[in-house]
Amino acid sequence: MMDAAIWIVPTIPIAAAAWLRRPKAWGFLGTTVIGLGAELVSNGVALMTFFVLLAWQDGTVSPDEMRAEMNGGGWMALALIVASPFEIAVLAVAIRTVRQNFAEYLALHWPSVRELVRGLAMMLALLLGWYLVAYLMDQKPSRYAVDGYRVAQQGSWLTVYLIGACIVAPLTEELLVRGFLFRGWSQSFLHPAGAIVLSSAAWSLAHTQYDLFYQAEVFSVGLLLGHLRHRSGSTWLTIMLHVTNNVAAVAWIAAVTR
Repeated sequence: MMDAAIWIVPTIPIAAAAWLRRPKAWGFLGTTVIGLGAELVSNGVALMTFFVLLAWQDGTVSPDEMRAEMNGGGWMALALIVASPFEIAVLAVAIRTVRQNFAEYLALHWPSVRELVRGLAMMLALLLGWYLVAYLMDQKPSRYAVDGYRVAQQGSWLTVYLIGACIVAPLTEELLVRGFLFRGWSQSFLHPAGAIVLSSAAWSLAHTQYDLFYQAEVFSVGLLLGHLRHRSGSTWLTIMLHVTNNVAAVAWIAAVTR
């Protein structure tokens, strides 16, 4: 009996230390609330950016031009660029709260060359499949995307538009969706498979500017990115593939708007 007591007592601080050292992550509810909060902060900063731009124009922009800029032109791109650091800051504070490293929590590990090549091949195959379906269905490019590109081009905002669409948007969205949301949701009752589906659905629903056809495309791309994020353990991989997807989309839009 005495030997058993001697054995049990030292294990108590050891067990407590092991519990304190174990990886911590926000649960399903906490991850969801923080993700929504990050989006609200981003949208609030973007809205304030619009007000500053409007004041800067001093009434020289017509209501139609203003709506066009706010619905996807250069103003929207600039607002996205300005708001992005604030959204990432919300994630950083949340991650710090659970005493985790930002890069580790969001799986910011460089993928292997093999993983990158495989991911690019899968993304290319998926995009070609959607382009073929669009051709067979006589589906035109998204009017929202075409108008946004044209307005940015005509207003000398094209460089800002390209930076926002092809660099900032993929980076911010992947850190939130495949980084933060996937991390918390995959370790909840959803498990990785459920987290891939839910994060893809949330990402698709966030693109309300598109019709159902292009929302379905966004959802399928999200499933692929989620699968590759889980398989590789690298959010940098999904960021690079997201950049590839957006560059291809902008190139297609530029080709059809000439």
